Amino acid sequence: MPESFFYRGHYVNFELTQRTFGQWHWIYTLDTHGRFENQGSAFGTRELARADALENAKARIERLVE
Repeated sequence: MPESFFYRGHYVNFELTQRTFGQWHWIYTLDTHGRFENQGSAFGTRELARADALENAKARIERLVE
């Protein structure tokens, strides 16, 4: 199920997927334009994938507003 939030005026919509048992990945769109996904190793839990997606999206937005 997709989740979304606003951060510093930008809209982020992300989805967590379990590709194989215990292998969680994330994908998010920023302002409905850019699409990003984790390129590294999968995460062992949904919560870890969610935390990493939030951190990645917020860091990308911080770079945009600088």
